[in-house]
Amino acid sequence: MNRLQEWKEQLQLVFEKKTIDALIPPVLFFLIIQWFTLEVASIITFIYLIGLIIYRKIKKDTGKYAFVGVIGVIISIGLSLLSGDAINFYLPSLISTGFIVLVCFVSLLVKRPIAALLSHLTRGWPLEWYKRDDISPAYQYATIIWGTYFLFRLILQGYLYFTNQFSNYFFFNTVLGTPMTIMMLIGSYVVGVKTLRNRQGPSVEEFEQGKAPPFEGQQRGF
Repeated sequence: MNRLQEWKEQLQLVFEKKTIDALIPPVLFFLIIQWFTLEVASIITFIYLIGLIIYRKIKKDTGKYAFVGVIGVIISIGLSLLSGDAINFYLPSLISTGFIVLVCFVSLLVKRPIAALLSHLTRGWPLEWYKRDDISPAYQYATIIWGTYFLFRLILQGYLYFTNQFSNYFFFNTVLGTPMTIMMLIGSYVVGVKTLRNRQGPSVEEFEQGKAPPFEGQQRGF
């Protein structure tokens, strides 16, 4: 139970309010277009997003995730309307997946794994800690897992996009996408924490306090 609670806490750091804001627009677009035209689906989805921003403001949330969602869906809708083909709603998704794959493997080549940078930005831990030889491999392995996962997604998304399989793209990207991403994140977290322990490097607290080995090591968080 403690392990499940730990995983839940780590996932909450990643997703926050972004998940529901990101999931609803493509689901709404997909459902409406089953019975109405591309134009009607686009208008209703856009109206929903405006309502989401208003709701976030009333609730005194920052609204930043809703705003990003609006921009993304506007681009998606614009591409669909310009081409007259609903599949182009997912072109930004395909491009963003390709960009993530590129970032993952380039970061490995330059020995600055993106997993370490994102952890630093999320948690505020010192960058020098991530650069240690007994710490960095854990984030390299996590980045390899991320890159491999998103490469698989890119290949399948590309196939579905270029064969114009709108419904299958929706099912894979929206219905399966989040559960698969959660499994990937948990897997990379488990591998990363285990590697930190095996490498016997200092925990963040031990590093900041300048303690000498032997170290207790990072027991929680990645």
